[in-house]
Amino acid sequence: MDNYINKIKEVLGNDVLNIELVSKTSNYVFKVVTKNEVLYAKFYLNNSSHIDHELYLYKLLDNKYLKELVISSDNPKFAVFKELKGKTLDELSKDELLSYRETIVDSLIHFYDTVGSVKVDGYGLLDSEIKGTSKSFLDFIVNRQMDTQNVLKDYDLFNSAFSMIYDKYSYLITGDNCLVPIDTNAKNIMLTDDGNIKFIDPGELISGPKLMGYGDFVAHTYKTSLYDCLIDKLNLSPDDLKRIRIYAVFSSLNILAFLKKLGVQDLKEVIPYGNKYSFYDLISEHLEELSLVKK
Repeated sequence: MDNYINKIKEVLGNDVLNIELVSKTSNYVFKVVTKNEVLYAKFYLNNSSHIDHELYLYKLLDNKYLKELVISSDNPKFAVFKELKGKTLDELSKDELLSYRETIVDSLIHFYDTVGSVKVDGYGLLDSEIKGTSKSFLDFIVNRQMDTQNVLKDYDLFNSAFSMIYDKYSYLITGDNCLVPIDTNAKNIMLTDDGNIKFIDPGELISGPKLMGYGDFVAHTYKTSLYDCLIDKLNLSPDDLKRIRIYAVFSSLNILAFLKKLGVQDLKEVIPYGNKYSFYDLISEHLEELSLVKK
């Protein structure tokens, strides 16, 4: 830990007044108070199955949708960002959400369109060179969801959801090789004090179809006004609407498997950020709409 603190002091100099570790889940994030401002220093550890590609996004997007980058380095891999002031989507009141939902959804679509315009080699999880590590999108999905299904074997619905979907809808699980952000939950999207939308932790990327990214967002926002607004704007075909539900279920199951590994006991009670319904309820309704379970 001292190595990280010393690196921050080396980079920012004598202006540093206080350094506090605020997150150590998959990366180390420090809050740094200087004489003039508050900054956040992030060290990318890449200890999980995903390599964090947040810094790569700065080649595609300016600070309009990302945190303002002060400095970055590859050895060690770290970055310093200016503090953002605002509210994450799960902190917005119902009235605030209704007032800004068009702005939020328009920003989300532009974000996905811009990032998704990049084609990469391979599919699924990305390596350090932004190349997919699976030969096909279907292989990636099957391998990942089978691992997830095994983690969730104690829950009948969670354990059987992927198999039910695959048996009936495997023909819909077709993959493009777009660059896709897959962690756009309500904690990772902020409405700043000046009315802009920022994606504050966007480093989890895969190679796949853009609809999978939307599916991740839908996993958290289904049955909310943000979901209604998104579906209105996307104007999806019947098959694509099924795909977005399928990817929402996959994303939900992956999140629950991650929480299971962290020691969460009752997964049936877990509620997505910014929603009032549990993942269990939302998955159940998606499966009903896909005619996989009875209403």
